[in-house]
Amino acid sequence: MKMSRVVLVLGFVLIMALYLEAQPLASISSPEDCCFSFFKGKIPPQNILEVKKTGPHCSQQGFIVTTPKFSSLCVHEVAIK
Repeated sequence: MKMSRVVLVLGFVLIMALYLEAQPLASISSPEDCCFSFFKGKIPPQNILEVKKTGPHCSQQGFIVTTPKFSSLCVHEVAIK
């Protein structure tokens, strides 16, 4: 009976180790790298300090824009032009 418990626990540990190896993006990416809602207005080009593209793992692609007033605004590509 004790041996079957040990085998069961080792089996769970092995499955969890394989599961974590199979998902490398889960440990690298963070929700801060993705946009879930987008700014619909226009941003004057002179106000843009930095532009960072969202990661390929995000459900919605866009850009994270930094301005003097806002540390991170999510916009679609057309809003930057």
